[in-house]
Amino acid sequence: MQFTPQRLEKIHRSMQHEGIDAVVITRPSNIRYVTGYDLPSHEVPAACIVADDARPILIVSEQQTDGVRPESVMAEVMTYSRHEFNDWNFPQGSDFWPRIVEIVRDLGVDRGTLGLERNWLSVREFDSLKSLLPDAGFVDFSKILWRLRQIKDAAEIEAIRQAVRVAEIGIRTGLEIIDIGKSETEMSLEIESVMRGAGGQLRGIRAAVLVGNHGRLPFARPGSARVAADDLVVIDVTVSFAGYFAELARTVHAGHPSADQRSLFEFALNTVDDIEKKLELGAGLGDVATRTLQNARRRGPDYVLSLPLGSSIGLDLREPPFIDPSSTSSVREGCVLSIRPVCFNTAHGTAKIADMFLMSHNGCENLASLSRETL
Repeated sequence: MQFTPQRLEKIHRSMQHEGIDAVVITRPSNIRYVTGYDLPSHEVPAACIVADDARPILIVSEQQTDGVRPESVMAEVMTYSRHEFNDWNFPQGSDFWPRIVEIVRDLGVDRGTLGLERNWLSVREFDSLKSLLPDAGFVDFSKILWRLRQIKDAAEIEAIRQAVRVAEIGIRTGLEIIDIGKSETEMSLEIESVMRGAGGQLRGIRAAVLVGNHGRLPFARPGSARVAADDLVVIDVTVSFAGYFAELARTVHAGHPSADQRSLFEFALNTVDDIEKKLELGAGLGDVATRTLQNARRRGPDYVLSLPLGSSIGLDLREPPFIDPSSTSSVREGCVLSIRPVCFNTAHGTAKIADMFLMSHNGCENLASLSRETL
């Protein structure tokens, strides 16, 4: 994965605009975004400190330095020693935050304004940091980082394209192996194995073959349910490549769908098509969601359409902004959106179709080549 200095330049410009002297980054995906460092374990904390016009400082446990390759990390590496802690005390029983405070003082910004990821810190961590740096001011930098990450550079887009290719292999495998009598778990594991062999990263791989109404639940885990001749079946896969996620989903029927099931499936197809047509640069995502829901109610008042209808995707599977009536964000050039409406009726089952789109001045590009018509 190639990490460009343009990302750091954008962070520095944002810091200057907000009057921030340094940013302390602790969310693993944001550490990777800034430095290129892929944490080997999220159980042991790491951080990145970005000071104005300075090279980032990556702070890792001494026992994790072997995994830091200088050629792939865009930062100066510093360490902390003790990291024994209990889950209930994470990570206050370690030298992690005292080491961060020491570096902040060495940088001379302990009386300045520090940006934090408030949505990633516990109350205990924040209170501890305030007591250790009583003369510093603190502001939330989370939304700024999310907004910067919305716009993908060329290296990020290429990684996402590779992830989509692996996800397509997973969906094609699912379309081949779905059969009456097979269990959700059995089929899901087979798909995951194929995606792993195709280059998907173990940490990001998830295949969920879900029968009937089980498919309506977000992040549902495959279970012992077996495919029956009258079931709609959702194939939902996620996979990461070089840390970047892709998500695709299709809906099939193991036998012959009823007229009601066909109607539900067409409702899902029309919903995805409707969202795709509304996606253009500058379009408000709240407006896209609102108008899609209005059209959906006219087409099928007896069907439930889950929210959000989609979101940005990248180093995290779910990134803001979300395609939801409450959203105040708009479509920006360079963003990649995961469109994933879930449509269900308790009497007929669930239909889910998920695709990914790159937004550019050329329009809305579907990154997947799979047909949505699978019944």
